[in-house]
Amino acid sequence: MATGTTKSGVPYDSAALDRVDRRFWREIWESVPAEVEVEHGVEVREFGPIQVTAVRALGQVGMLNLVLGAAEAPERTDLEAAIAWAEERSAPYVSVTPGLPGSAAAEEWLRAQGFDLTYAWMKFVRDPHPPRFPAPDGVEVVEVTSPDQEPFGTIAALGFGMPAWGAELFAHLPGRDGWRCYVARVDGEAQGCGAMVIDDGVAELGIGATLEAARGRGCQTALLRRRIVDAAEAGCHTLLVETGERVPDRPSASYRNILKAGFEEAYLRPNWQRRR
Repeated sequence: MATGTTKSGVPYDSAALDRVDRRFWREIWESVPAEVEVEHGVEVREFGPIQVTAVRALGQVGMLNLVLGAAEAPERTDLEAAIAWAEERSAPYVSVTPGLPGSAAAEEWLRAQGFDLTYAWMKFVRDPHPPRFPAPDGVEVVEVTSPDQEPFGTIAALGFGMPAWGAELFAHLPGRDGWRCYVARVDGEAQGCGAMVIDDGVAELGIGATLEAARGRGCQTALLRRRIVDAAEAGCHTLLVETGERVPDRPSASYRNILKAGFEEAYLRPNWQRRR
């Protein structure tokens, strides 16, 4: 077990967070209709403890093409097979959670195989204390419990800059067991979205996207606030969210919103990609 605490003393178990993270991505892929899987190459597969998600049609999008669990493979054969399978379909990110027993060995192996560090993701945690920031004016957050209730998937796809068919990656999550999905309405129109999966006291928040016309109106702040409240009411002891690391040449609005919502930096999870 790899445990840690944030600077203010909020505890977390990175192995448990990894387990929930794999569920988060696996169930997104499992929710995709079969015809979309076939047409666009949407696949998920396990190699021992390693989970691989791939989207052949969007093979250069790191967040969609992931090799998770590299540090937990006692034999390099599982990791080698997972990477070979993924690279037939995409240019995957191989994520290695720091501090696990196999992390250093996995990173050493990746470096020897021609992988380099690329853009990393910061993991944030908080406990379920009530939000200490107000709900933004003019934004209404509504929970979505069925795929046809609100354009949840469309907002996610367009907000992430994906093609229109990408809506099908997210559209069928509302109503799924363990999932809570939301939209933020501005002037009565759904303009932002966010979701979370709840698993054994851990709530992972994700799929936070806003349509361009409503950016800067507080949609993501409102969605974070609602999910924090709902996770606490559901009995969660740890809330998890991630975004890209803070670097000079990339926008950091998401990073600022997360900190504003009371989350604290837990650890930076490196991503590795094959040297080209």
